[in-house]
Amino acid sequence: MRKGNSFYLILLILTSVIIGTILGKAFSNMLPILNYGEGIGFGPATLDLNIFTITFGFSARLTVAGIIGLIAGIIIFRKL
Repeated sequence: MRKGNSFYLILLILTSVIIGTILGKAFSNMLPILNYGEGIGFGPATLDLNIFTITFGFSARLTVAGIIGLIAGIIIFRKL
């Protein structure tokens, strides 16, 4: 795999997960299972070094629609 391919894979996966999540919210009235998911992450942690302060944190919500988008992105990448 060339170096540029991994960048396109990550970009395609992120885009497809975002589109899948948006479509899941748009069609949540017809298919409420698309919005079923769990949140993962950790709260903000602060590192104070007197000169500057850094705050780290991460949170994500993985839904069924996002997983479908993730799988679609990988399939599309393999077809390219």
